[in-house]
Amino acid sequence: MPLLKSKYPSIEDNILNNIQRFNQVSVIYNQALQKEIASVVEKRDNEIFIPINKLMKSKVVETLIYEIVTPFNFTVHQIQEVIKLLNAGSGKFIDSSSHRILNNRNWLIISPLNNSSNNQIVIEKHQQEIFFDNHKIKIEYLDVKPVIDLDLSIALLDSKDIHFPLMIRKWKTGDYFYPLGMTKKKKLSRFFIDSKLSKTEKEKVWVIESNQRIIWVVGLRIDHRFKLTEQTDKILKLTLIPSK
Repeated sequence: MPLLKSKYPSIEDNILNNIQRFNQVSVIYNQALQKEIASVVEKRDNEIFIPINKLMKSKVVETLIYEIVTPFNFTVHQIQEVIKLLNAGSGKFIDSSSHRILNNRNWLIISPLNNSSNNQIVIEKHQQEIFFDNHKIKIEYLDVKPVIDLDLSIALLDSKDIHFPLMIRKWKTGDYFYPLGMTKKKKLSRFFIDSKLSKTEKEKVWVIESNQRIIWVVGLRIDHRFKLTEQTDKILKLTLIPSK
């Protein structure tokens, strides 16, 4: 500094003035930033909901995403992944060390990794596939009754009493359904015991429900109430496929 002052006597004052000005610029930036974040962020309990369409209209999307997600331990290198998530299919997600950003229909949802809502994904009628837990489910409608398929990764259901949106979620204690071939309900915990599932296998089980009624224990058994009959004229076909 003494050498610089010998050539530029006012350099110290200029630096101090610049520091003061930069501090003021920082205040203005943070005020504008918080106003912009407040316009697109909605807090619900311990989750953050961000409307995708509104976010994409911002002229500073990348900066806005950076400022929103980095407090949740997402890295600078993940920002482009989050941007891609805006146009990804419902059910796609990205994890940090502590949180998950999930594309759920028209929203980005930021949730703690231990939050049970991470294990719930809505399926709308227009969707052709849904991603979850390193898998995806392909959704199709068939007019012609196919040959009965014994592949457990395929569910053929009478669509007459199935109402959207559907919910795909992890099973929970107390869940029950009517296993195909049975007219009495059975708790999933009992069904797993009868199916000789290990503790690890049980932890990986998902279900799909319509109007709070389980229609498919994914990859294991459909519900008897939604089986195909002679009167079935429209089939909902769900196919479980490992994600690549």
